[in-house]
This record gives sequence, structure tokens and C-alpha cells, in this order.
Amino acid sequence: MIRTSRISIWLLLCFFGNICFGAEPNASEFRPEAYLKRSLGADFCLVDWNTVQGYYTHLAEQCSTVELQRVGETTEGRDFLISIISSPENLKNIEAIQAASRTIADPRGKSEEELQRAVEDGKVVLFITPSMHSTEVAATEMGMELAWLLATSEEAPWSTMRDEAIVILLPSLNPDGVDHVAQWYEKNLEKPYESSSLPELYQKYTGHDNNRDFFALTQVEAQLLSKLMYQQWYPQIMWDVHQQGQNGDRFFVPPYRDPLNENIDPLIVAGINAIGSRAVMDMTTEDCTGIVTGVSYDNWWNGGNRSVPARQNIIGILTEAASANFASPIYLEQRELSDPLGRKEYRSSNQFIAPWKGGWWRQADIIRYELAFAKSLFGTISREPKLWLKNKMTAARKASAIDEDSKRQAWLITVDNEDIGAVVRLVNLLQQLGIEVHESRSEIKADERTYSRGTLVVSCRQPQSNLVNDLFELKEFPDGETAYDVSGWSLAALFGLRVVEVVGELKGEIKLLDSKQLPKAFSNSERADTRSFRDTRQWISFNRKLARAEAYQTSVSEQSAEEQQVKLNEEMTKSLPRVGVYAPWSASMDEGWLRWTLEYLEMPYRRVRNSTVKAGNLKEEFDVILIPDVSPTSVEHGRREGSVQGNLTGGLDVTGALAIEEFVKDGGKLIVMESACPWVIDLLRIPLVDVTAERENRDFSCSGSVVRGVVQDHQTTDGLPDTIAFMFAHSKAWRAATSKEREARMDIECDVEALLSYAPRRVLLSGTMNRPEVIEGQIAWAKVKQGKGCIHLFGFRPYYRGWTHASFHLLMRSILFD
Repeated sequence: MIRTSRISIWLLLCFFGNICFGAEPNASEFRPEAYLKRSLGADFCLVDWNTVQGYYTHLAEQCSTVELQRVGETTEGRDFLISIISSPENLKNIEAIQAASRTIADPRGKSEEELQRAVEDGKVVLFITPSMHSTEVAATEMGMELAWLLATSEEAPWSTMRDEAIVILLPSLNPDGVDHVAQWYEKNLEKPYESSSLPELYQKYTGHDNNRDFFALTQVEAQLLSKLMYQQWYPQIMWDVHQQGQNGDRFFVPPYRDPLNENIDPLIVAGINAIGSRAVMDMTTEDCTGIVTGVSYDNWWNGGNRSVPARQNIIGILTEAASANFASPIYLEQRELSDPLGRKEYRSSNQFIAPWKGGWWRQADIIRYELAFAKSLFGTISREPKLWLKNKMTAARKASAIDEDSKRQAWLITVDNEDIGAVVRLVNLLQQLGIEVHESRSEIKADERTYSRGTLVVSCRQPQSNLVNDLFELKEFPDGETAYDVSGWSLAALFGLRVVEVVGELKGEIKLLDSKQLPKAFSNSERADTRSFRDTRQWISFNRKLARAEAYQTSVSEQSAEEQQVKLNEEMTKSLPRVGVYAPWSASMDEGWLRWTLEYLEMPYRRVRNSTVKAGNLKEEFDVILIPDVSPTSVEHGRREGSVQGNLTGGLDVTGALAIEEFVKDGGKLIVMESACPWVIDLLRIPLVDVTAERENRDFSCSGSVVRGVVQDHQTTDGLPDTIAFMFAHSKAWRAATSKEREARMDIECDVEALLSYAPRRVLLSGTMNRPEVIEGQIAWAKVKQGKGCIHLFGFRPYYRGWTHASFHLLMRSILFD
């Protein structure tokens, strides 16, 4: 009777669809194809966010193997979701599994018995992040199918993965972008520009650069994911799903190419390589050709969704599938395909064992390849689940240990740092990344030096020490290698903070700083009220008060002459300037970062489109106009006619150029960034020459490194430190034009003042640069007076990806100081 009752209940539940066990007949009813009422990855079809959210909600309602959680809101207010998929038994024991993962991630203070028990009781936690880059569309629908397979299938590896692991599948890491891309594509279907790029960023401030934000954590989505990974779930493995260009390999899997960053534990690198190598075999068995390894994507750079976790002892897997035109299929002849290893001939190699032969390539093909990789990944994990738990634990123990071979004991953030806003921001993001920060309760001694009470200590005796070192140290990029992204990023330097590396024993009392607690040395009333323009909080307070038309007394520096102080106060305390940010229809990421920085500093602005500029009389609307890092071609000509709908084509052309010239002559302030500077220099005939573009310097190169600038004496720079670190990434460096050059170019006579120069020697702080002597001593930031107005030319981006906190000061001074 008992057995009969249990069977009857089981059949009744299945009949009403309250649970899903295996490949039961009703499981097909909630397959994505049934929900979408079309085939998966159908040509010319994309899903919007409501559809995606609706499907995951439907699946969770039907399956006891799925829990759907809303963990926050996106930048634009959509639900940020995670789908937790595992066996019903594992889902009932989530808290215990999380506790085991936390012990494995941080084994300090645990006995061998406790560690063994964590491995025995624990389950592999895998994070999967589809469609961060929303134009890489296929992973959104792939994730829906993957969720269904994992939730319902009784076949291996799906069923074994449910038993041996918990999968945290994000329906999308960028829900806002899912909507923007789907709506744009649908709007343009069957038009000549069906596959045209979006006119706006698919993530409000960053666009594609949202995958450069995972240590700076400027965006909500990066903050939410970091909290999930480093404070709640402590995964052992994560898979970041991407697409790449159309004409090369069909699918990239690790191993990554050189160089290898030494701050990634060898066990983590070995795990990455093992998973990728097994995937090549498994996917080849599934007739997936065109798979490549060891090209394009290196294991050096930091800041990405798979690279930050790797320094946290998490195996970070990146896959890149070849793209179609959104959901529109493409046809490629073999002769159109480029060799992924950069050879002249498109042919096989040990890294590219079975080249794709060409033909049709569509969204459904991308989904097939991604699902084949998922099947391989799940098989690799579920065959030896305890291996991955032990792998992370061993790496975490090694990262926490200090032995005779250790390079350092800790990093100190000293109390003499004047930019308290930068200190607080750095401490907050370190804590969000799961990094412990301590505060000294007494004087501390290290390496024969004494440091004041309140000094912040970031210890290297913690599992996150590899990430700590990678963020703080000055990088030396290996000779003979090329960087995939930037080669240097030293965050403390870019924040303008004094940090000290401790090699020897640290003596003194320290206490762990709570994540909700401000460091006392940086929050006492005396320092909190200091009104120094070396503190970024000053700008925020200043802008708030001027927005309310309140008077504000300032202190530029102790060395300022009293008369100069009074003059600055009188000029700066009247009202906020009317600021415009030029926004081309090319979805400029730098324009987005500029907007984010202005909002972070609470400086009001308006976006300025081509039509507004062309209408002229700009001085009636704006006091300041900023042109972000946009190419001269984009500024002048914009998007080509026929490449997008008509109102989005064109640039400033002659009409807009003359309006900009008139704006400056009428007393406006024009602030120009990096790539846009040549357009303004040519337009306004400014006698400056970019030395990086001169023929004799064509072998100069720097794709992204931290450099040192020397502040020049000027009222605008008064009170700044003597030197400032910032990012040089294909940036500009100027010298004054010779009289012969001025005559040939018909430059006008104008007053050019250098406000910041590249250091005359040792200009490179972190990363790599070929022939640094080319820019040493040259101008990095210039102020030019013309007519009643002026132009600020930045050869670099003073807000680069939100990383360069120290040079935020330069941006604000260019806007507010006359």
C-alpha cells in the first residue's frame, strides 16, 4: 500500500506538471521551441527580454530542478535574474553547499577534517554568463535550451551534472542590451541596412566595454555578479559565452595564448587548459569543425569577466563563436576565410585541427556549437567532481600562505593620501571583490619604516592575494609578446594613491574592516570637512551646492596666493556651467564612459547631436562642449548614407565645423579627447604636432599602459600633485609646430599652454611601450586660447574606462577652472 500510494502521488504530480523528472513526455511542452512557437535560433528572429524572462519563469514553475531568483535591477531597471539548476536534493541543501564552497574558497583556520568534509559534502558550483555583449545574440537562446536540457534530461551528462553540481545560469548578463538589440534588429528587418550597428550603446554607459569593468565595478551588472560570485556562491568554474568576427575560425576554446600572467595559479591554468582541450575532442566528435585554440585571447590582461575570477582561484573559461549578421544568415566561400593563426594559407594545424570549409553560417549553427561545448564542459565536470573542489582549495591554500619565496607580505594604503574619495572607492571595490582590508589600531612597523595608526593593510595572507597583487603591482609586460587588451592597469597608481609594498614582517595591531564601515583615519570630522580639490568628494559636494545655487568656499592649495584664491572663488561659485557632451550616432563607448564619469561626479550635462551643432549659436545653449575620443572621420562624416536610416547618417560636416569654430570665438570652452584632437587642431589651425604620428616615429607603439605625467605651473593646475598617473592607449603627444610647419599649415597665432607633460624620463609606469623616448617631455594636456574662448586638448582619456580616478581631477578642472 505504501508503494502504491507513492507511485500514485508521483504519477499525479507528473500529470499536473508540478515536477519534471527526466525525459518525460510532458517535458517537451516547456522546451524553448514550444514556448517560442518556432525553431531554436530561427533565421531572422531574436528574443526580447520579456520573452526570455517569461521562459525562465515558466521553466521554474514547471520543474523542481530549477529556481529562478531576482537578485537586483539592471542599469535601466530591468530584472537581473539567475536560474539555479540542480537536483531537487541539492536545491534543498543550498545553504550547506554554499557553506562548503565558502570553506573551499577560504580554507584558513580550518582543520584537515573540516576541509575534507567540505569536499565530501560540497558540489561543484558553475556560473554561466551568456550575452554580456548583446550583439552576440545566439547565447541568449542557447541558454534557454541549455536550461531545459539540464533541468529535464535523464541522459548524461545533463542528469549527472544535476547530481554533481549546481549551475548558476544567468539568462543574460545584460538584459538591457537584449531588448535594445532585438528592437533595433526587428526595426531594420528586410531593409538594406538590416545588419547595421546600433546608434546607441547596448549597455547605457559602456557598450562592449562592459567586459572591462570587473575590477573597477563601475556598473550595476558587474557589481551584482561580483556579489553573487565572491560573497554568496564561491564557484570553482565559470563560463563566459561570446561571439567574435565572421571570417575566421568558427569557435575558440582555451588554452589561451601567451603571455601568461604569473598571478594566476598554475592549477587554475591547468584546469582551463584541460577543459578546453577536452572540448576540442568532444566537439570534433560532434562534427563541429573550425575550432581553434591558443590564438587572439591571452591569459595576461585583467578586468574581464573571465580574467578577474582566474585571480580568485576560479577557472575562467571564455568561448568565442563566429558571428552571423545578428539573426540573419551569411554565406562564406572558403577563399573568404582568414587563417586564425595569421598564416597566408587557410589550413589545419595542431591548434586548428579541422578547418571549416565554408558555406552558410547562421544563429542556429552558433547555438549548436555552444551546446556542444556545454555538453563537453558538463561531462568534464561531472566525471570527476571532487577534482575541481580540491583544485580550488589547493590554489586557495597556496595563495594564503607566506613562505620564504613569497615576494611580499602586504600592501599598505597610507593615511597621508589626500584623495579620500579615491581611498573610499578603492576600499569599497576591493571588498566587493571579496578582498579583506584591515585597519591598523596602532602604529605599525614594516621594512624598517613606521606607519601611522589608521593605515590600511591589504594582506597577502588571503586567498585573493593573487588578485590583490595583480591590481597593485606595477606590471612588466614580457618582451616579444603582444597584448590582447591593455598591458598595464595598476589600480592604486591610477587612483593617485600612495601604497607601500611590504616585503618583511609586519608588526602592529590590525583589525578587519567591515564592509559597511569607513576607515576611521579617512572619515574623521577634520579630514571629512577638508575642502581640498585633491579630494574627489570635493567636486561632488561642489557640484551639488552650485546646482542649488549655494555659495561654496574652496581651498585650491595651501601654496596659492591669497589674491588668486579670491579670484578662483569668485569665478567658480556663481553657477554650474551649461555642459554639452557631443554624441555621434556611432554608439561611442568613450562618450558613454564620459557620461558615467560626469554623473559619478554629479556634473549635469546634455547630450549634443549633430543636428544641434549644425543649428549654430551654440553659445546660447552651452558654456562648455566636450568631444569624446571619436575619430576625425566619425566627427566629420559620421555614418555613411545607406548604411543606416537617414536621420542617423552624416557627421558635423562643414556646417557643424563652422558652428564649433564660432562657439569658441564667442567665448565657449571646447574640451576634446584623444582621437578627436586632430580634427579640432586642423579646424582651428592650432600649432601643435602629434609626435606619435610622425613618420620617423612610426615604430612607436603603446596599446594600453600606465604612464607618468608631470604637472606644469598654471592656475588651472594649481594644487595638483607634481605627477599624475594615467592610461596611454593609442594616445597623442604633442610638440609645438616649427615656424616652417606653421607657415605650411597656415596655423594661426594663438597662445598654447602646456598643463600636463609626459615625464621627461621613466614615463612608463606599468605595461609596455615601444620607444618611450618619443613621448617623453611632450605635451599631454594643452590649453589654447582663441577669440573669447578656449580649447582644452587631452591627448589621453582622463576617465579611461572609469579606472583613472586620479585624472578625474583634470577633467573637472578643465570644465570649471578658467
